Amino acid sequence: MKTFQNARSFAAFTALGALLTPLPSLAWDSLTVFGDSLSDSGNIGRYTWDGGRHPLYDEILAAQLGQDLERSSLGGSNYAQGGAVSRPRLDPDLNTQDQLAAYLRSTGGRADSDGLYIHWVGANDVAVAVTNPLTAVDTLNTSAAAATDQVKTLLDAGAGAVIVPTTPQLGETPYMILTVLRALGPASDAAMAAAFQSLDGAATPDAASRQQAVQNAFVQAAAQVSTVPAVRDALAAQLYRAWQALSTQVSALTAGYNQQEENGLAALKGNIVRVDIAGLFNEVIVDPARYGLTNTIGMACPVGTSADACASTTAGFSSEQSYLFADRLHPSPAVHAMMADYIQSILDAPLQVAALSQAPLSMARDMQNTLDGHLQQQRHQEGRAGQLSVFGGYAGQHVDAKGDAFYNGDATTESFTLGLGYQLTDSWQTGLLFSTTNQRQAPSSRYDYRLRGNMVAAYSQLELGEHAWINADLHYADLDFDAIQREIKIGPATRTEQGNSGGKLLGLRVQTGWDLPLGEHLTTGPVASYALDYGRVGGYREQGNSSTSMRYGDQTQHSQIGAIGWRIDAHQWPVNPWAQVSYNHQFGDTDSTVTAGLKSTQTAFSRTTSARDSNWLEAAVGANVPLGERVNAFAGVSAVGGDREARQLSWNVGVNARF
Repeated sequence: MKTFQNARSFAAFTALGALLTPLPSLAWDSLTVFGDSLSDSGNIGRYTWDGGRHPLYDEILAAQLGQDLERSSLGGSNYAQGGAVSRPRLDPDLNTQDQLAAYLRSTGGRADSDGLYIHWVGANDVAVAVTNPLTAVDTLNTSAAAATDQVKTLLDAGAGAVIVPTTPQLGETPYMILTVLRALGPASDAAMAAAFQSLDGAATPDAASRQQAVQNAFVQAAAQVSTVPAVRDALAAQLYRAWQALSTQVSALTAGYNQQEENGLAALKGNIVRVDIAGLFNEVIVDPARYGLTNTIGMACPVGTSADACASTTAGFSSEQSYLFADRLHPSPAVHAMMADYIQSILDAPLQVAALSQAPLSMARDMQNTLDGHLQQQRHQEGRAGQLSVFGGYAGQHVDAKGDAFYNGDATTESFTLGLGYQLTDSWQTGLLFSTTNQRQAPSSRYDYRLRGNMVAAYSQLELGEHAWINADLHYADLDFDAIQREIKIGPATRTEQGNSGGKLLGLRVQTGWDLPLGEHLTTGPVASYALDYGRVGGYREQGNSSTSMRYGDQTQHSQIGAIGWRIDAHQWPVNPWAQVSYNHQFGDTDSTVTAGLKSTQTAFSRTTSARDSNWLEAAVGANVPLGERVNAFAGVSAVGGDREARQLSWNVGVNARF
């Protein structure tokens, strides 16, 4: 078969994609591919029309990683070969077993632990099995076991993650129609040409019109054998029934191969990214217009021309419709782009879901801002043992994220807090509070959710002499993550997957400071704090049952923040302003790991977000305002600086009273 060289325009696409596409958090540092013609970037051929200028799905994925996927015959990491099967027994020259062996020889037997791999084989195994129906099932079971063993070999060698797509349903390809028409013998060439002239011009917006297009094509084919209407129609009906039987048989064999491979993969350990290309193709066939296609059974390339030798300038090339298929078996360039979008959406999903683990900390911060406003005001009034105090407040935050593609949205939180304090001694106050939040968070343009939660806390403040103080709070929250929405772009289509989850937060915080007098109305001095929070977000399953519906494991987050700073307070004035600046350091987790997988599979993989900033500055200002002998108001606003990932503004207002 003819081998295409990468054209300059394709190289330009790769370079441009690397520049314009945000790199995923902790992206893999390499992409290595094993497979057949669906993945071959030129070892044997490039199997889509105008292959020299249209990237294949794996090349698009490589561009997302900032890499250029070159074929192995030129020293690159794409070992896929058109026509390859899973094992030498079926083809001693073209098989993924030998591809994998060649790769491991070049690396000394080790795979890249930070590398991403694709292992996609099976379509040609099905084609071989069909030729001998009596042994077809055994043939495919053995092939599925061989493919699974090769994935295991990669994982055992240290591979970071292996993408294993399902084999598309060969029973739905134009190849089945060509196979049936070959039975017409000498008339088959004319019959094929007539059939596909009819098929290529037909619009197939749904399954019913697709079936009708096939029936019409067989009528045109039968007309090449007989012009007698009764004979023609009888032959057409016979061809249609044969096609239905063959398609059903081949689809069953393909499904069996996919299931056997799935069973084997489920027993393996390691990061296996199972992607359901078979399911995606079935969904596209049902509703092609959604994906920008108008024909799902014809083909753009002329009959007898393989996609690797097909160009839009080839005689007989059809541009009447937007095709699913380039030739009898291979997808069009648009479908390669859709496959890349689909696979990328699965790879990205755990990084999107990782945003859930950050939300509980925002609720704790809102509660603590209100509590701090109350306690700051209380420190500058003389306490009396046995006094009760009540307080309430509203606090919120607005965050504009400016990180990678998974953290580029915004969020606004709102929390209401009510508390009751009791003065144990003149210098020691303790109390309980309740806080509730209802917030909508959109951490990225394609992932958002609503957080509702209730928090209870116990707090205490002790004044040490005339100048020093220490306070602490212990808090617990029960959380609901509702209306979680993940958007998936597949070509021109956008899907939305939804889900719900729950969570918990347990934490404590200790603060201390020293107030040095600066005259009658001002004090200043150092402050320090330490906050420890353990959060858990429950795993959940998205509500759909399509090829994009996923499941996620539990997340845990350990936050441990230390801070030192300086503050200045005014007191005994009608309005008593204050200001504070602090330096914060995160000693706990600065990243998040989420395990995920398709709902339709048993395998799973994990991804870890890039580390967030562990150091930042915070500046805050506010005021305490006496409203009478017993009632006071307080308010504050703060901003975070030095965080290269987000701009954050917090605020709180409240009122308290002593009795």
